[in-house]
Order: sequence, then C-alpha cells, then structure tokens
Amino acid sequence: MAADWGASCSQKNKGCHWSWAAIGQRPSEGGAAPGSAPKRLFSGHSEVDFKDATIITLFKKGDRTHCGNYRGISLLTSAGKILARILANRLLPASEDTLPESQNGFRPCRGTVDMIFTARQLQEKCREQNQPLYMAFIDLAKAFDTVNCSALWTILQKIGCPDKFVNILRLLHDDMMATVLDSNGSQSDPFKVESGVKQGCVIAPTLFSIFIAMILHLVDGKLPTRVEIIYRTDGKLFNLSRLRAKTKVTTKSVIELQYADDNVVCAHSEEDLQATLNTFAEAYEKLGLSLNIEKTKVLFQQAPANPSAKPGIQLNGVTLENVDHFRYLGSHLSTKVNIDTEIQHRLSSASAPFFRMKQRVFDDRDIRRETKVLVYKAIVLPTLLYACETWTVYRRHTKLLERFHQRCLRKILQISWEDRRTNVSVLEEAKTTSIEAMLLRHQLRWTGHVVRMPDHRLPKQLLYSELKNGKRNVGGQEKRFKDGLKANLKNCGIDTENWEALALERSNWRSAVTSSAAEFEEARTEGLREKRAKRKERQANPDRDRLPPGNRCPHCGRICGSRIGLFSHLRTHAQDTKVGRLSSSNDEGSPK
Repeated sequence: MAADWGASCSQKNKGCHWSWAAIGQRPSEGGAAPGSAPKRLFSGHSEVDFKDATIITLFKKGDRTHCGNYRGISLLTSAGKILARILANRLLPASEDTLPESQNGFRPCRGTVDMIFTARQLQEKCREQNQPLYMAFIDLAKAFDTVNCSALWTILQKIGCPDKFVNILRLLHDDMMATVLDSNGSQSDPFKVESGVKQGCVIAPTLFSIFIAMILHLVDGKLPTRVEIIYRTDGKLFNLSRLRAKTKVTTKSVIELQYADDNVVCAHSEEDLQATLNTFAEAYEKLGLSLNIEKTKVLFQQAPANPSAKPGIQLNGVTLENVDHFRYLGSHLSTKVNIDTEIQHRLSSASAPFFRMKQRVFDDRDIRRETKVLVYKAIVLPTLLYACETWTVYRRHTKLLERFHQRCLRKILQISWEDRRTNVSVLEEAKTTSIEAMLLRHQLRWTGHVVRMPDHRLPKQLLYSELKNGKRNVGGQEKRFKDGLKANLKNCGIDTENWEALALERSNWRSAVTSSAAEFEEARTEGLREKRAKRKERQANPDRDRLPPGNRCPHCGRICGSRIGLFSHLRTHAQDTKVGRLSSSNDEGSPK
C-alpha cells in the first residue's frame, strides 16, 4: 500500500486542492513528517477531509425543468481521488471472482458491445428456432444514489475484504457533506449525504457492481424456467451438426444481461417473465433499490410459426408498456429482429454532430481539408457505426449508410452535384474507404475478439450455440449474423473452415483482416470503374443488333434490354389503349 501511495503522489503541489497540499507538503513547509499522513490514513484515522464533495448537474434528456432529468456528478479533492484509485487498484482484481458473468459494466476487457451482441444473438436464436422471447428492460430509480452503505460494508466483509480496507473505504463515505454548484457559480448550503456511492469517484462503479451482484444470490433458486442454450466452443462455427453430439456440448441458462444498473431479464413465456420480474423486484427492494415503473419496458418477440397476443406484465399493480423497439445501451433492439430502426437512429445521431460542427469546422476555409476529414473520422463515423460489429446487414442498409457517408464527404470537400464526380473519386480524394469495407473490417475484428474470449464468456457461448428447445423451419433461414460473417470471410479470401485457428493469434488476425479489407476495397473500386466504363460505352455506341430479337415491342418496335423490361414497356401501351377506348366511348355517348 505504501508503494502505491508513493507512486500516486508524484503530482506537484502547485495548483492543487488544499487537501492534497496538506498531505504532500514537506516538513520544512509546515507539513507533517514524511510518511506520517499515509500511516495515519491507513490506520483508519486522519484529519484530512476526503469525503466532502461539490455536486454539479449534467442534463440527460427530456424536460429541463424536471430535476429527475439531471445527473449529479461529484467533484472531489485530489487527495480523495488518489486514495480512491489506490483502493480501486486493490479491489478491482479481487472483485472479478465475485461479479457474475452477466455483469459487463466497469470491468476490464468488457463493454457495451458485449451485451448488445449477446442480446441480438439471443433474438436471432429464438427467431431461427421458432421460440417466443419475452424481454423486460429494468430501470432502477437513482440506482447509484440510493445504495445502502451499511449493506455495502457488510457485503464487502462477506466477500473477504479486510476490516482495515473497509474502514478506509468508509472514510470516503461516512458523515459526507455535499454542496450543489449551479451553472451561475453559486453554491448551496452544505447538506449531509447518508446513502449512495459518489458518481465521479473512481471506485464507485466497482462498489456498485459488487453491491448489485448480490441480486443473483438473493434470487438463486427462486427463478422459473429460463432461456436454455447448448453450446460447443471448440471451433467449426458453421457446422451445426456438431451441436447434436451427446458429449462435448454444454447447457447454459441465460437469466439476465447486465451492464451496471441496466438489466434485462428474459423468458420464453409470459408467466415465466412475470415470475422472474417479481422475484427480481423483491430482491431489489431488500437491497433498498426501487424500480422505475414508468421506464421499465417489455419487448415481446413472437415465434414466427406461432403468433400470440402481447403480454400484460405487471409490477405493483401497474401494467408495463409493451414496445416494438427499445434503445438498449445506445443500440435499438426490435421485435422484427432487424436493424431497420437502428440504421435510422444511427443516421440521425451522426447527423447531429456533423451539422453542429459544419459552420465552425467543415465550412471554415482556414482549416485544411485533411484536418476536416480527420475530425469527421474521429467524431461522426464512430457515432454512425456504433455497435456495427453486432449487425446483420442487408444491402438496403449499406446503401443508406453509403449515401450518408458520401453526402458528408462531399460537403467537407465542397463537391457539388454539378461537378459530376463519381463516388470512387470522392473516396480517393478524402483518403478513406467505403462504409461496406468498414463494416467488413469491424465485424471480422470483433468476431476474432469473441473467438479469443475464454469459454465462460457469454458472447462466445451465444455465438457458438443454439436453443435447447425449438425447431428450425424447413428450407433456408432468414439471414443471420454468421451468414454475413461467412460471406465476409469469402469476400476476404479467408478459409471458412480454418479461420478460427488464425483468429486465435490476435496480431496475425488483425493483419490478415486489414490487408484483406484493403484488397476487398480495391476490388470493389475496380468493379465500379468497369461497370461505369461499360455503361458509358453502351451510351456512346448503342448496338441494337446484339439485343435478343424476342424483346421487340409489337406495337412500336422498341427493343428492350430484357424480357422483364419488355413486360414493363407493354403496360404503357395497355394504358394508352384503355385511355383511347374511354375517350371514344365518351364521344359516342355525347349529344350531337
């Protein structure tokens, strides 16, 4: 602990808060003897104030006059931050044995994409095997601010934290006083804070994750039938027959998907979801947390072969709202199990930062074009392609994204439609690639990351799994994530049978993906050039003799390029004939 303190106290006194100066002063400046402050601190006694905070408010969304639409962030002293970092460095590795696999918030090598991918895979598996899926998105009211500190200290002691460690943690929370700083710079009177962990403290997320992990211990053995999958992670993703083996397969129950305080519980029937939700609500109440019923939603995905009515799930006598799509961790999940809604949301979200910066950055003639393109790549593209690794993409989605990409680049490069520039030339001038190549590269890199995950990780289990119950429809299936993955592997020239062996080596896999994506983009560009050249040649030298003789219109003699084109052309003559008959009948019936 002393070594951590010395490493963390390399900051200079100049410009620091008084609490840091009181600890970091040299004896000649009136401070305590070297090392005396840490000794008093780690013994659980210190005169330095670490716990008091100044709270600022950040607007989230909705009505600005409603206090519930703001999030309070605690501004802490430098000394308190250093102490919290030292404690977090000790607690975080130990917490990995306590936190459940379903919790992905504030943990190393995990992120929101893990849970988005897991949720989308769960939806795909249920659609593929004709099973209904009921999902309840639980929202906790002021989760971080309502943590019961007494219960938190007890939980830490039960998971093996020493009493001295817990006592030092309590220095950051017991008898805490806070003031609120408004936008005008005025400060409120101090008030006492008796519950919650401080949003803005580096150790608060870990403490909250440990606290919320006790939910699974409270509901253990009380849950009804769960969503069960069988998986096998020893390779051969595209060979489903391997899951029929009587050995080497593992059964897994999917109960919940958690990211910090965002929780999703799922079931195959309305009764099971109702029982599961009641059990979780009771467990939350025991820990002092309350559910926000207004923001808790239900998403019901029907079984394709057995449609049924929407469920009427209730909490505390209030029926929860059924939604057709829900924004989960920034990505939209839909009952249709496609990304149509997600694409529209991504286009809208990416347009906002682009047009906010348009006048100040993209239209500024004093900024180089290279810099503008870099800003576009750093801010707009990540918003546009957020969680694209989890998408099952159709051609219509790619076209919408490419259109937005081209429109933004043309505005940055000041290219108008009158310039008659091709999309390929715009990409070359901007020194960037198409959206299709970006999607390919993101998906392959993400899939390699999933393959390298340990076998206990939920995203890997869902990727290599199928539902324990349920049957697929006869014939072809709707497009799945792994169908798009297989097509991308073929486009990159990567062997679809042995690609997992290459993906296990991270550096080799990334190099292969980068080079293959570049070759794919080059082939795509060359194909577009050839297609344009052929079209120009046909326009300059129309050769009607090469067209099939059976595609000539019997009415006007026009030669169509295809049989279906001839059918479309004949409809115009049918319409003209109908109009002619109608006019002649009117002439005959008119009085002379």
